[in-house]
Amino acid sequence: MKKFVSMLLPLCLSLLLFSAVAFAAEAPSLPGGTLTADVVSFASKQTYAVYAAPDSKGIRGANGRARVSTNDWIQVFGTDGDWLLVQYAITDSHFRIGYIDKKALPEDAQISELCLTAIPAVVNYDVVVTDDPLVSQSMLTKLTENTRVTAIGSLGDWTYIEGGEGKSRYRGFVPTECLSGTVSELQEANHAIVGSWKLYAGSSVNAERITFYESGDMTGLATLENGMSSPFSGTWTIEKYDPRRGRYWNESEFELTLSRGNTTEQYGLRICRQAVEEGRYKYALVLSDGTRNSSMVLEGEE
Repeated sequence: MKKFVSMLLPLCLSLLLFSAVAFAAEAPSLPGGTLTADVVSFASKQTYAVYAAPDSKGIRGANGRARVSTNDWIQVFGTDGDWLLVQYAITDSHFRIGYIDKKALPEDAQISELCLTAIPAVVNYDVVVTDDPLVSQSMLTKLTENTRVTAIGSLGDWTYIEGGEGKSRYRGFVPTECLSGTVSELQEANHAIVGSWKLYAGSSVNAERITFYESGDMTGLATLENGMSSPFSGTWTIEKYDPRRGRYWNESEFELTLSRGNTTEQYGLRICRQAVEEGRYKYALVLSDGTRNSSMVLEGEE
């Protein structure tokens, strides 16, 4: 009996080992998006360090120990300088997308450069960034509401983003729905602000409704201390703002100047946009009156 058990045990261990690696025999199909990948055969019995961004100083998953083995499938998205963006399986329920040294590629491999975008965006609410959008969605890092990021690609319902600097630099995925694009060009800002707006949240500006005209004029309704509404009129201008000046808490892209009678007020202005049907955009104005967490959100009226 003991001899039988001693023979059976190695067999069971072999079966367990086979089942542990069999899941990774085939790479997954990818959803639509700007990121595409193909399986590439690497030299076997090698491992490579994996980073969340094409930068060995940036965030590295698995508490700084993320590595990929070439004994299993590896999907390659493309190159970025001296780096290679890949996806691989850690377990059957946990994949990872990250960067390895480009030198790992076989000499005969022909890999295209990544085609990434660079679209400014802002996070609408606290959200987890993952390096595994397709399976575990495990946390790489976490972002708070109003964090500025750059959208660089897409994979199904996920947007590939970049943020952070130095040791906190990362690239990862967030649900597309959690992002709003941010207007960065002055010409678009002057076009986007024209129209009627109503107060959605905050109270930086004493106005419950305000209309900006293309001529540079404005009209609106202010709320008095007794709760009554009072009409006002004046002018408005927008200028580019350098966030390094540190006047506004949300690192605004623009500075909005409102003139009413003898009073001139300045506010940090961020213009968020979301795509709607037929290629149009819906905008929201985020105004800040100082370095503290104080802002006002205006939404466009139909």
